[in-house]
Amino acid sequence: MTKNRAASDVRIEGRRPYQCVVQISWHTRAGETRSARAKCLDLSAEGARIECSQPIDLRANVYLQAAAHGLMGDATVRYCVRAGLKYHIGLLFNAASSLADKGRKHCLRESRPQEKGYHV
Repeated sequence: MTKNRAASDVRIEGRRPYQCVVQISWHTRAGETRSARAKCLDLSAEGARIECSQPIDLRANVYLQAAAHGLMGDATVRYCVRAGLKYHIGLLFNAASSLADKGRKHCLRESRPQEKGYHV
């Protein structure tokens, strides 16, 4: 069965809810290095959506690490929109899932639906 997608939704694979705390770091346009704690909201093989207290520039390169899982890899900011007092930031991973860092592979295995008993 094929899902209908909005014209603006160009994801190859849909994201699944996945919540964990991540440490992120990036460089601003002025060349400053910034870091923050963020919350991963959902995850796919190609990208993630995080919630952060700070906005991040479009096309900035962001490095993600989850304390519980290790390095998740680096990604490019695709969008950053205000959501209340925080920002929702869409990320596109720079490496394919087959080449993903150990932490992201672990998170993807965890977020995959089980054949029995998986409920969203």
